[in-house]
Amino acid sequence: MSQSSPSHPLSSVLIACGGTGGHLYPGIAVAEVLKAGGHKVLLLISEKKIDALAASGHPDLSFTTLPSLAMPRPWSPKMIGFLRTLWTSYRACRKLIRQHQITTVLGMGGFTSFAPLYAGKKEGCQTFIHESNAIPGKANKLNARYASTILLGLDPCRSHFAAHPDIRTVGTPIRSNMSLPPDQDPYAFFKLNPALKTLLIMGGSQGARGVNRVVGSALPAFEQMGIQLLHITGPTDYEEARNIYANHPLLPQHVAAFCHRMDLAYRVADLAIARAGASSLAELTQFGVPSLLIPYPHAAEDHQTRNAEIFSKSGAARLLPEGTLNDQILAREVESILLHPDVAATMKAAALKAATPDAARTIADVLTGK
Repeated sequence: MSQSSPSHPLSSVLIACGGTGGHLYPGIAVAEVLKAGGHKVLLLISEKKIDALAASGHPDLSFTTLPSLAMPRPWSPKMIGFLRTLWTSYRACRKLIRQHQITTVLGMGGFTSFAPLYAGKKEGCQTFIHESNAIPGKANKLNARYASTILLGLDPCRSHFAAHPDIRTVGTPIRSNMSLPPDQDPYAFFKLNPALKTLLIMGGSQGARGVNRVVGSALPAFEQMGIQLLHITGPTDYEEARNIYANHPLLPQHVAAFCHRMDLAYRVADLAIARAGASSLAELTQFGVPSLLIPYPHAAEDHQTRNAEIFSKSGAARLLPEGTLNDQILAREVESILLHPDVAATMKAAALKAATPDAARTIADVLTGK
């Protein structure tokens, strides 16, 4: 009997993953596994530039767009426009589901997932949501009502969906290129010295200013440590950061607004300073990179702090609240790890233990009934 027997027929899956990289890249990772297994996959993304850029890098996958949705406050004048767009998106999703004979809908989070999930429920599809953070956002709390199964990146999130009958912890999928062997020398790629310890700073494009500025103030201390820095600033702070680094020409450094080869960046990193988004944490643990986590203080429900607490408790990371952080504290924490190999090794082992490298395949198996 073939694998496409009636017990496990090939599926036609709609994955709603637009709007943010934290939803987009894990959705693409699941799509790649499904397609490799012979299943039909359609990815539903937003009209944002980040979505278009990601889609252009995956010409083998099928994408379609819907307007991105961010729910305004209940009595905001914008609510009328939000509801109108939501209704239009719902009708478009029902049409897509019929046209493509969709059997399964997966929402990766956010209000962009609501219309596809609700439409899928109305059309008799299997419906799933994935929540990568320790605390779900308002959108996924609503989306859960229309999901047959809830998939979690972190098990402590389970308590927030206690009334749901089917909850499974599967981890957070990472970008497929993260699992591939390096195609070039990562140190040569960034023009860094393999003999030096490397500190990776990845503030990201949203809410990175607090991270970038405290790192900038700590550069004299880092220079004295004899380490090198790989700093991904995000576009907003790049010029300011570059000017600060120019004042420290003796500090080995690579400073960039973006990094399209994060797989290589993780390979050179002995320690990372990062926000505590779920996708970043999944990637850091995949490569066993110890981290100093500075949660974005304005994240919804303060979920980044809860994410960081989980990884700090496991020993893979240390939590540094932005409100009490300064350059002296940061430098002391960096030195206590980078210049103490036994400490770094213990944190690296804890990070690797926390990794879920097979999350995309696990989710694909759940979606297809394996």
